[in-house]
Amino acid sequence: MRISAIIQRTFCLVAASLSAIASSAFPLDISGIDTTRTAIYIEDLRFGVPIIAENIDASLVPASIMKSVTVASALAIGDPEERFVTPVTAVGNILPDGTLDGNIVVTASGDPSIESSFLDGTRGFCDSIVTAAVNAGITAVNGDIIIKEEGFEDDRVPAGWMDEDVAWPYGAGHHGANFCDNRFTLRLPSRETVPYVPDLDLRIITRGKKQGLKATRNRDTETFTFTGRVPRRGYSDRLAMPRPAKVMRHEIIEKLRTAGIEVLQSTVKPEKESILLYTHLSPTFREIMRSLMFRSDNMMAEGMLRALRPGGSRADAVKEELAVWSDAGISLAGINIEDGSGLSRNDRLTARFLAEVLKTMTSPDYSDDYTSLFPRAGYEGTVRNFLAGTHLEWDIALKTGSMRGVQSFAGYKFDEEGRPTHIIIFIVNGFTCNRATLKNAISRLLLEKFPLSLQSETPTEPTDL
Repeated sequence: MRISAIIQRTFCLVAASLSAIASSAFPLDISGIDTTRTAIYIEDLRFGVPIIAENIDASLVPASIMKSVTVASALAIGDPEERFVTPVTAVGNILPDGTLDGNIVVTASGDPSIESSFLDGTRGFCDSIVTAAVNAGITAVNGDIIIKEEGFEDDRVPAGWMDEDVAWPYGAGHHGANFCDNRFTLRLPSRETVPYVPDLDLRIITRGKKQGLKATRNRDTETFTFTGRVPRRGYSDRLAMPRPAKVMRHEIIEKLRTAGIEVLQSTVKPEKESILLYTHLSPTFREIMRSLMFRSDNMMAEGMLRALRPGGSRADAVKEELAVWSDAGISLAGINIEDGSGLSRNDRLTARFLAEVLKTMTSPDYSDDYTSLFPRAGYEGTVRNFLAGTHLEWDIALKTGSMRGVQSFAGYKFDEEGRPTHIIIFIVNGFTCNRATLKNAISRLLLEKFPLSLQSETPTEPTDL
């Protein structure tokens, strides 16, 4: 491409951008949105030119696009090949008859992936403990299975999470010890749980004539209240575990018992001698982050937030996160972070802040690791139906966010070589229109700004004349 052509193209882009920004017409042509609480930012990274910039300093509820900040912080601070480490020790003496005069202790690390159904290589945690105990010659435990969750005593449900959320799998809190994605299946009227959940308190309030149940659980309790009527065919649903450590302990005891190792579950004060039985390693942070971004997993996102400050509280982790971006020269004006997932209604981000984070993460130090965490539109994750069948499918990758009155997108457009060429951000708060209608309007805007005729146009270096 000749220099004159490059200059002309750049001039046209700048002129078009300034015209769009100065236009009085709001870019999203749809009724039912509050244009003062809707932020849109699209930037051409190749020229540093904003194509649309609306309300970019508005402090808005982001929903799950908060996860894109959490994983960016994890990559900026740590190594994507890092793993959560959970040691299991036998504390006490192993007597000549094989009895452990002490306890088996699991020191939880906040690993959100143990026995997860969403990640390879996470199953067999309890079986590995049994194998290690047998190899150590343990035939009985004259004590108990202790799950230590030191450093995770603070509120397991972040501020701003609604009580209506915490009963359900998407509202499963992050704990020191996490197990089976902190989810279980409940069947009524049998009250069977899979996996078995100890100390579960189920209360059924029969009300009304229509069959069907509404489940609620107050935070930090083990009581589920079901209001309505159990259907004749029975009731089965997935719910959030109140205390995953209890489920983990029960599973370990049962697995040991099946192997012929009885756990007396008695209180003993063992000698300080300890033997490392087994060290459980999680998948890499990269694998966990990819899984949570594609599926929008709130509990795993909270785990990655806590990994920013091992041994610290959630508040400590948030301070660490904010320091990362402040040190990078990004303004924190209008920013409030309560959690790593975006489920908190107290979270606030600006499109300007998010754009600066996404731009920073396109540097060679992070780009391949970070941009690959965003699912491709029309193909993957939560955007597998978004822009499907259009010329933009696959070329755009976005993290989505949704909750009542909130719809958001954040991510990139890529060229044919897989390089990010544009940043794309939508944060819509307080909309009253149908969510599908809103998404369709956003799709139309993207198709308008990236028409098929421009898909093959990529800037090239000037050639010698």
